[in-house]
Formats: sequence, C-alpha cells, structure tokens
Amino acid sequence: MPPPPRHDRLERLTNLMLVLLDTERPLSLREIREKVQGYPEGKETARQAFERDKRALRELGVPVATAPIEAEEQIGYLVRPEDYYLPELGLDDTEATALAFAVAAVKLGGSAGKDALSTLGHGLGTRLDAPIAVLPSVPALGAVHEALRRAATLSFGYHGRGREVEPYGLTFRQAAWYLVARDRTSGEGGAMRTFRVDRFESEPVLGEPGGFEPPPDFDLGAEINLLPFGGDPVDAHPMAEVEIDPRLARQVASLVPGSAVARWTDEGGVVLHLAVGDEDAFVSWAAGLGDAAVVRAPAPLREAVVARLSAMAGGPTAPGGEPPQVTSTSSGEAGGTRRRLAGASAVPVAGARLRRLLAVLVHLARVQEAEIGDLARRFEMSEEELVHDLELAACCGVPPYTPDQLIELIVEGDRVSAFGLGHLARPRRLSPEEGFALAAAAKALLEVAGADEEGALRSALAKLESVLGESRFSMEVPEPAHLRELQEAAHLRERVEIGYFSGSATEATLRQVDPYQVVLREGRWYLDGFCHLVGDLRRFQVDRVTSCRGTGVSFESPESLDEALAGPFAFLGGPNTVKARIAFPPASELGVDQVAASPIEQLSDGRLAADILVGDAEGWFGRLLLRLGPGTEVLSPPELRQVPGHAAERALHRYRPD
Repeated sequence: MPPPPRHDRLERLTNLMLVLLDTERPLSLREIREKVQGYPEGKETARQAFERDKRALRELGVPVATAPIEAEEQIGYLVRPEDYYLPELGLDDTEATALAFAVAAVKLGGSAGKDALSTLGHGLGTRLDAPIAVLPSVPALGAVHEALRRAATLSFGYHGRGREVEPYGLTFRQAAWYLVARDRTSGEGGAMRTFRVDRFESEPVLGEPGGFEPPPDFDLGAEINLLPFGGDPVDAHPMAEVEIDPRLARQVASLVPGSAVARWTDEGGVVLHLAVGDEDAFVSWAAGLGDAAVVRAPAPLREAVVARLSAMAGGPTAPGGEPPQVTSTSSGEAGGTRRRLAGASAVPVAGARLRRLLAVLVHLARVQEAEIGDLARRFEMSEEELVHDLELAACCGVPPYTPDQLIELIVEGDRVSAFGLGHLARPRRLSPEEGFALAAAAKALLEVAGADEEGALRSALAKLESVLGESRFSMEVPEPAHLRELQEAAHLRERVEIGYFSGSATEATLRQVDPYQVVLREGRWYLDGFCHLVGDLRRFQVDRVTSCRGTGVSFESPESLDEALAGPFAFLGGPNTVKARIAFPPASELGVDQVAASPIEQLSDGRLAADILVGDAEGWFGRLLLRLGPGTEVLSPPELRQVPGHAAERALHRYRPD
C-alpha cells in the first residue's frame, strides 16, 4: 500500500536517499520524479526542488554522485554504497561511552561532535555541568584534517596570496590551530611554513589523495615555530638571547621549538636563543613582552627594542586637534582588512531532521527496541518530535512502496520496535568535520591527566583512526605544577590558599579561593572561583599559581556561575573591567583581531580603532599596546590614556635601571 499523500520534505528526502542508495545505475531526473513521490508536476519546478534536496543531502554528508547517461538530461544520480557506508568500527559499549564522554567534556564550537556520535547511532547520552576543556572551532579544520589523512595537497589564500601546500601536521597551541606544511609556492623546492588555520583567507581545496609522500621522520614539535620573526639557525641570521620572567616564561616557551630553550632560571624564568629572520617583527614581539622580558644580546637588537620602547614612552604619536572620525567598519572588505573565511552554510531544517532520523534508525537497528523517553533524551529531541518523525519514517521506502519495501517501525505506548531496516541499519561515513571533531575531542581529553584511566578512550580512538586514517595532529595540553591539587579541591569543594603571580604583579600574593571549577580554555588551564581577597569572582591562570594548600574549609558552589565565567574567551577582571577604545596602526591589525570586543573600524587619520575589554590595565593590556607599536593610542576612557607610556617606562627600567 503506497504511503499517504502528505509529502513532508523529510519524507521526500528520506525516500530520495533510499532510492539513490538502492539503485545499481545512475537515475535520470525523470526517473527520480517517477520513483520519489512529492516532487512538483512542472519539469523546471521539480528540477529546482531536486537541486535543493541534492544540496541538503550533500551538506548532510550523503555522497550523491553524478554520472553521464544516455537520456535527455545526460546526467544521472546515485549513491554508491561503498561511498556511503562507514566501515565497521567495532566499538564496544565502554568505548562508545568513552567517546560520548569526550565529546561532552571537550567543548568544540559547532555541533560536529554530537553529529558524529549521532551518525554512529550512539547519541550524546552524557551530561556535564561544565566542560573539562574548551577549544576553538574553525570551518577549515575539517578539510585540513581530511588532507592530512589522505596525503592530499591543500590550496588556500594566506596573507594576500594563494598557497599550495603539502600538509604534514596539525597542532593546537596557545589558543589556536596551526598547520605545519611545505609551501610549494615559496621558492624552488618549497619551504616549511607554519600557518594559523583561522587566518586562511579562502576555503581550502583538497588535491587528489596521495599527492605527496609525507616525510617518514617528520617531527611536528621540532618543526613548528609560532613566532613571526623566525629564521633558520643555519642561515646567516642573528641569534637573540632573551630572558623571560616567570609571569610569561612557560607561555612564551611553548611558542618555540625545544632547541630554542637555553635554560630555565631558578626563579622559574626561561632564557631563549632565537634566530631572527625579520628584525622589525622581532622588535615588535620583544617590546610587546613589556617588563616581563629583556633582550640580552646582540647589542643592535637590544638597542632597537629600547628605541621602540622609548618612542612609546614619549606618549601617543597620533595627530593633535580633533579626535579622528570613523570612516568605515571592517567587514572583511573595507579598509584594507583581509577577508575572513566564512563558516559553512547551515543545513536546511529538513536535512537536520534527516540527519537525526538516520542516527535514531542506526541505533534502533542495533538495539531493536527502546523506550521513547530514553531515545528522545539520547538524541536531544522531544518525545513528540521523535514519534512524529518515526511515524513519518514508517511511510518511507523504495518503489513499489509495498509493506516489504517500507521501513518497519512499530510505536506502541511508550516503546518503539524496529525490524529489517536494511539500508539504514549501517551508519553513513563521517563527514570531514565530524571525523575531526571526534578525533580532536578524544585527543584533547587523552592529554588531561587521569582522564582515561581504563584506556577505553584510547582504544576507541585507535579503532576510529584505523577506519578514518591516522589523524597526524597533536593536542598540546600543559600540566601546570598545582593543577591536580586544584582539581581535587574543586571536586571536594574545599577552600584553598594559593600564591598567585598576576600579569601586572612583580611578586606573588597569597589569597584564599573557593575553587568552583578548573577548565582548560583555549589551550590554558584556568581556575574559576570566589577570591576572598577581593570579595568577588575571579579567573586565575593555573600556571601562575606558585603555591597551593588546602584549608579544610568547605564551601557551597553557586547553582549557576556568572555567564562571563562560562564563556571560553573571558578572563575576568571583576567589577573593575572597563571597555577601552584604542586606535592603532593598520599594520598591527592581526594583533587586535583576536581580542577585539567590537568590529574594527577605519579612522579618518588612516589608523584603525576597536574596543577592548580591560581587566588588567597594567599587565596584559599594557603589553598589548606595546606590541601594537608607535601610533597606538587609548582614545577612552581618559584614565587609561597613560597606560602605553607607563608600560614602556616599566619595560625600559629592565634595560636601563638608572
């Protein structure tokens, strides 16, 4: 008996996918209209509806292929089973639960992680009050991950020109994702380069699989260089000796290859030996460290940094008279601002419903029977939505739509049973974004001490990579000295006394803190809690904690933390946080882009302007202004206008104490 004549788009999409998956030869559009009910009568209107459906399926990850045929349309369509189905992963229940926990514990922007679990038929199934880690998501990461697995070249825009690269490794450091690759467009034979993925200026395009042979001895940790002035030590570049004090020592050391670390000081600082290929970039970087660093040698580089700081200590170099006016807002087009890579278009509502329905059916094929309430919670939908979509799915199948060709689902009371799901009993292949999200969540959690004591997550990742291909990327998660003590105190709800080295302090201060949560955010560990010294919520960078001891005093956590504490980018300054408006040279735009609290605007005097949230005026904010260089000015509020000059004077005192 054919299905009832209510042609919900979800029903049409489901039937279309089943028909294309069931055929052994490409089908013309005319044949598709005959086999799939619900398309409009008019030929052109039906073609437009099919194009929308085809796009929705492809965005969902269903590989709708085209092939030449001998028909009026000359093009036929099908879904090849070998392209659609995911090879059997062989995950046991413990491993599937471990993957679900990783996705819940590691917050990666977007829904790709949850979508991947749904694709496998597992659903999230795990709820946490707060994530263990928060990582940034970038649209290009799925393509980069796919290129790494398939040894395919990547083409994209970067710093104003096209690049074709051989991707060798992907890593997460210092709040950003970096691709290490051989840039074929850089000189004869290419050159090793480190690219920040969120600064790709176009959507990356993959070449053919196996387009190059990755070096068998490639060492990602040895090759990555995140400093903007780096040079090859074997070339005729000057070698700078820079001493960083304990406030920034570990943070800066993580930016350079291990060979650049000359020694650690007894106080916790570090001495670096750095090859300087770009003197201007080095001077900007060294000056931007403020009074937390000093260039020891060579003399010419040291004096260049002193000259830069002296220019900043002299006050703003902006023109006098009337304040500059805004002439345009940066949107990726105006004011010379680079074009940012946009996110992927949203999957249509029907496509999203089909994704969820396919996941539910894969799960039902495995368990055969389930309670409606449990199923709805597992796949994050209401019971009414679930029953509606299941009833609709029971009307779907392939021609001639006889009972033996329809999806067999029986909903009785609060339970649903499934029989003979056929094509829908196996999960589809993961999209590049889904594969990356699963691997990234698993790798990030594996780097957290004690997160995989039973080894289930590690074995699940191994099975995932055996099917998808080895990921060849790393998650670098540091373990600061007092991390585990703070995690234990947060778990036990015990007040602690910590020594803390704030960004603007010259020595550590003792303070008692109620540790509400310890979370890895953007590559650094933070303690969120109530500081009794200031009587307010604060966020502490764990690698600046110099001592920690329990007090034996218990506390009650608030039912819900302040919204600012839950955000992945916030570094609280408490009630003293202010919004500063700064003007800066166009060449320094990249230094502001990641921290701006407003769109970057073009001013009438040629400079750019943006708002910055400031909770540490004498520390982080002062160093930011020094890094932006001469021409940088605080426009408002008035009480912050002297910050760049004061920051420069403090830094100069490290060079010339007299």
